[in-house]
Amino acid sequence: MAELAFKEYSFKKGSKTTVYLYQSSIEIIHHGFLGKFNKVKLIQYKNITEVTLKNPGFASNGSILLDCGNNKNKNEKHENTIEFAKVEKELAIELKEMIETKIEEIKGQRADSAIDNFDKLKKLKELADLDILSEEEYQEQKERILES
Repeated sequence: MAELAFKEYSFKKGSKTTVYLYQSSIEIIHHGFLGKFNKVKLIQYKNITEVTLKNPGFASNGSILLDCGNNKNKNEKHENTIEFAKVEKELAIELKEMIETKIEEIKGQRADSAIDNFDKLKKLKELADLDILSEEEYQEQKERILES
């Protein structure tokens, strides 16, 4: 089943870009000529290392760059960039804040998961030390926890 977007942002003045926010990812659609040749990019929040907002200038658009740590070439930077016009600046700021909030949520979930796994491993080791679990059972359970 496809995941439903919980928020949609349309930038029509700057670059004709639509952005959909999902629970674990963001989808950027750069609309092409007459609705054809659209470029679609799906980025997981966990892969975004930085969100940078560049304000629009007197005669230029502003932009939001989603840095995934691998924006080496010009084409990749373009795919991860959302351009907006001056009149869309408030919408762009809202989008940036929403993305940053989702990134922090994901980081928090990952930290909680790591703590849970640490506690599980600790309890598992105690059971093995008390000979409640055999060495084979201990290794099997340990592997299962580390894979999750």
